Amino acid sequence: MATATPDKSLLRSLKEQLAAKSSEAERIAGTFKEENGSFVVSTDQRNAYVKAVKDAQEIKGLLDAANSADSITGYLDAPDGSSAAGQFYGSNPGASAEYKSLGDMFVESDAFQAAARAQFKDRPFIRAEMEGKSIHSLSAGTQTHSALGGVQDLGITEAQRRKWHIRDLFPSAKTRNAVLQGIRETGWVNNAAQVRERYAADGVSPATGLDTDVFGRAPRSKLMLQPVSYPVAEIAHMLDGHKNILSDEPRLKTFINTRLIEGIKFAEDYDLLHSVGGDGQTVTGLFNTPGVQQYKGDAKDKYSIQMRRAMTKALLAEYEPTGVVLSPTMWEHVEVETDDTGAFRVALQVAVGAQKKVWRINVVETTAMPDGQYLLGAFGMGAQLYDRENVSVTVSSENSDNFERGVLTFRADERIALEVSRPESFVIGSWTTPTP
Repeated sequence: MATATPDKSLLRSLKEQLAAKSSEAERIAGTFKEENGSFVVSTDQRNAYVKAVKDAQEIKGLLDAANSADSITGYLDAPDGSSAAGQFYGSNPGASAEYKSLGDMFVESDAFQAAARAQFKDRPFIRAEMEGKSIHSLSAGTQTHSALGGVQDLGITEAQRRKWHIRDLFPSAKTRNAVLQGIRETGWVNNAAQVRERYAADGVSPATGLDTDVFGRAPRSKLMLQPVSYPVAEIAHMLDGHKNILSDEPRLKTFINTRLIEGIKFAEDYDLLHSVGGDGQTVTGLFNTPGVQQYKGDAKDKYSIQMRRAMTKALLAEYEPTGVVLSPTMWEHVEVETDDTGAFRVALQVAVGAQKKVWRINVVETTAMPDGQYLLGAFGMGAQLYDRENVSVTVSSENSDNFERGVLTFRADERIALEVSRPESFVIGSWTTPTP
């Protein structure tokens, strides 16, 4: 069924806004004075120029998202080619890069194909392990690029029809160890200061020009570190299905992707937030990590403003937040929030169908987060998720009375570790109902 023709008015409006902001930035730059080969810029000029450029960048991002939404609509309208479901399962032959789900890889694995050739008569046990680099949703997430070093907006792979999870906020990282040994920053005293080339003999007073003068010494800052062990934990569950599902490949893919994998994803979301840990075998979630900051909203502030004030706590600790996790109910409150004129604050994002963002950071909504709280912070900089073993699926009929009943047991599992090296880069917020 064809969809309605996309409305081009939004694209035109965004292009006009971008052109206006670009012209404004050029106009401000033209007011800069050149003296002795360098530009002299006042504070007001600098602030106005930076604001105009940032506004232009944000409009450009919305314009890119609008173009992407337009191309998606055009793709769905096309009568030929793969369907949206076919694209989801990596079966689009015209795509430049093939992305396969875990269900695809399981069905195409050597173990499954060998069992299929034998009509599953001599294969009561099938285990298929897949490499994460070739599977779009294998690691229970969509983030595939790595990052090391400076703070950055990690972004989320564009997948408008997929549910995002907490791991999508982290850059991809792997480990081959069973236990990770690391350090946790518990405090920092920054004593950096200007240092003169020479001082008087006491090392403090200005230099006198005498032989007793000494060279300046840089002050010593203090960094408090604590050794911490991060265990690799397994997340797993099992489901039963009739043996006939092995011969029904499309249904098998759906069974694996929507039941086995989503179960792992939800458990992972919950554990990354709330797992108690401390026993050397399970991860310690961010809610139970010492040093994570707390913020309680003010009733005079709307929900989005409460979130912005919580971001300030992380910024004051010298960390740039990159993501926020909240419940679906509270994300609804934020998305339908209006300003004093009755206009939606995030109307453009809703109209364009862009990535879920608020205050320039990525949003993940999950039922693992209670309605009364949210979490934001520097994912990747202050904490890192490691994959020890990617998601794998094992199928066996040798379980209880499965053989007699023609039943197969599917087991999905993964092994992960969560390192929280800078707890103060995260803030646990508590919502306060805004006063009307």
